[in-house]
Amino acid sequence: MIVTSHLLSKFINLSNIDIHKLCDDLSNIGLEVESCQKITLPQRIVVGKIIAKTPHPDADKLNVCQVDVGDEVLEIVCGAKNVAKDQYVPVALIGAILPHGKGGELEIKKTNLRGVESCGMICSSTELGLPKINDGIMVLDESIGKLELGAPLGAFPIFNTHVIEISLTPNRGDCLCILGIAREISCIYDLPISNYKEIDSGVALGVGRILQVFTEGKIKSSLLYKVIEVKQIQTPLEIQLSLGFAGTLKEDPIQNLIEFSTHMTGVILNAYSVDNPEIISRTKGSEISLTIKKDENGFESVFTDKKISIIGVGNQIDQDFNLFPKTIIIEASYTDPVGISKLLHQHAIKENKSLTYRTTRGSNPQLEIGINCLCNIFSDFTKCLIYSGSQEIKQNTEDTLINTTFGAIAAIVGKSIEKEEIAQILKSLNFTIKATCDDNFFAIIPPSYRHDIKTKQDAAEEFLRIYGIENIPAIPHHCKEKPNVNPGYSAYKNQRNIASRALGLGFVETIHYLFYQKQKLINLGYPVLKDELDLKNPITSELDTLRTSLIPAMLDSIERNKNLGYKNMKIFEIGSVYDANRSEKSKIALMVSGLKESEIYPYPKGLQWDFYSFAGVVSNVIGNFELEALEPLGLNKTLHPFVSASVRIGGQKVGIIGKLNPILQKEMGIDESFFCEIDLDALNQNHIIAKEFSKYPQSLRDITLLIDKTIPFASIKNEILKANIPHLKAIYAIDIYQDDLNHDQIALSIRLCIQSMQNTLKEEDLQLVVSEVLEILKTHFVATLKE
Repeated sequence: MIVTSHLLSKFINLSNIDIHKLCDDLSNIGLEVESCQKITLPQRIVVGKIIAKTPHPDADKLNVCQVDVGDEVLEIVCGAKNVAKDQYVPVALIGAILPHGKGGELEIKKTNLRGVESCGMICSSTELGLPKINDGIMVLDESIGKLELGAPLGAFPIFNTHVIEISLTPNRGDCLCILGIAREISCIYDLPISNYKEIDSGVALGVGRILQVFTEGKIKSSLLYKVIEVKQIQTPLEIQLSLGFAGTLKEDPIQNLIEFSTHMTGVILNAYSVDNPEIISRTKGSEISLTIKKDENGFESVFTDKKISIIGVGNQIDQDFNLFPKTIIIEASYTDPVGISKLLHQHAIKENKSLTYRTTRGSNPQLEIGINCLCNIFSDFTKCLIYSGSQEIKQNTEDTLINTTFGAIAAIVGKSIEKEEIAQILKSLNFTIKATCDDNFFAIIPPSYRHDIKTKQDAAEEFLRIYGIENIPAIPHHCKEKPNVNPGYSAYKNQRNIASRALGLGFVETIHYLFYQKQKLINLGYPVLKDELDLKNPITSELDTLRTSLIPAMLDSIERNKNLGYKNMKIFEIGSVYDANRSEKSKIALMVSGLKESEIYPYPKGLQWDFYSFAGVVSNVIGNFELEALEPLGLNKTLHPFVSASVRIGGQKVGIIGKLNPILQKEMGIDESFFCEIDLDALNQNHIIAKEFSKYPQSLRDITLLIDKTIPFASIKNEILKANIPHLKAIYAIDIYQDDLNHDQIALSIRLCIQSMQNTLKEEDLQLVVSEVLEILKTHFVATLKE
């Protein structure tokens, strides 16, 4: 919504209000001011009058004008098409600087145009920094004030105003007009507000002699009709500029006057030309009949012998007001915003978008104000005859009655407030307060233009926005909510956290069908569903069973992408797999193929993946795990027989990890690859319980053993930790060495982490731990210390 301080001053006195404070206060009560622009004209722009106009002797498109500026007559060459004798015009005197000239900033100087001296410039609206109102010069009239030759143009109120753009919420249809904003300002500053009054036309001829309005069926809209005989009309400059600021200026002067009146009052106005046979068929002197009834779609419409308009939606026949004198019927209307919104949603019909924007948000139902505003403008700025009286269709709708208490309003607001203060603010918003026999109870009736006020909560919100949220003390919100743990959401969130870590490490997420080819699974050595549990009606022969592993389909993707030219790949998938009995389980699989780092500096030959580098990346995704020698592979053809292991978490076997079998790798024509597949249930996030940590230094002791090469490190570690040796915190394998002379044994280097929770350990304490470890290794594994 765009308003100007000049138009606001027609309803309310703003002379003692700072415009910036006004903008802040409007924003504070919910009418957010997005911008406020000061309109200021350049210096040395004065009112002039063209007293003579002659064609330029050496230019067909130029005229030489004699312009009276009060204390002198200036000769000015002008090229505007609309320049004419006896016009009042804005004149830029010599020395004036126009910041909005055609080529940018323009300084007015005495010039010679094809042999004729020009001493000034007659300006258009855009050259003065104003909205465009026509294609020529701006013609002044007394709608902006009394015109005196030589008077500075910037002294007129309309040229010394602020243009304010306000962002409105959809429920504030009452503020889609100047009057609505003025009501809000009146409430903020407790200022009186003036309104348009009905004028006495002084015409004995009443509207009933030329117009009769009838209804058919039950009508919910309210309408008010006047008749005006327009003899001569043009759009006053004040209205041109005001509509120009709002971006709604039209070419037709009658449409401009109607648009301006709606802009001022919020009342929906329309006009019908009595002299247009396309609109109304009548013989000269006969009475006009309008019938209001519902059309085939349920819209309340205006009919003559045909439908000429839909109330609140727009005219169904184009209007032409160019011929004068002309008799027009003026219509003010109000229709229920909810009802019209529902009908527009149900039926796709021709509509006036700017009109329905107003009607669906709630227009002003005070039709007399809109009609009075329009009649005042016609009376002041046109030559016209306004018929006395009016034709009206008025609906006696029930007021919205909200029964509540002052205590309830205060409780909603969150502060103890005197009931007199609550009543005073609501009355300033034009709410009607009806007292009851109990002083605490009362009834609130919102004004007719506030369609959005239905409940006591709405009334409390209205009170609060004027009272000021900053005046409500901040009170902690006390609530007691029962834990609402959703296992399904927790599992999903855990999955996406794991996926996020994989994505962060450069893996690409893949999604494959739950179905797979049974024969392929058998060929790769994976278990398959029992025959009686297989798919009875597969969508294709290549997808004839449920998958029992994520790995085969991922290998297919690796092969397919390799054929497309993608050598280095990192992919993962989270999905369901099934066992032979068709029991579902969720798993995650990660797979890499090709190089870990491409052939770029500092790896000119690239960097190859190996088992432990892949295991490290997997650990970054799923967390810590242990590796254990894999059980015999049986028929599984995907895992390398010597570079593979079981994955254990929390002492439980949860998956496999390993290198792709080189035979299968060669058959598929892909590069060296590694993969793992883990049960997702084993990766559920558990609540982290903090443990006490030692404040004393940790000591490390490395020992190298000669031990049977068939003994896995996991067995060694478990046996040592099972002994619960005091102060021994952890054991790590560091290195393995095997010489060519001893094929049955290896040299295994392990590291012991030793730390006390009570004190700093002495050397003898450390030696005691090492001795106990060596004794266990000797007893259970026949291991000896390598010298």
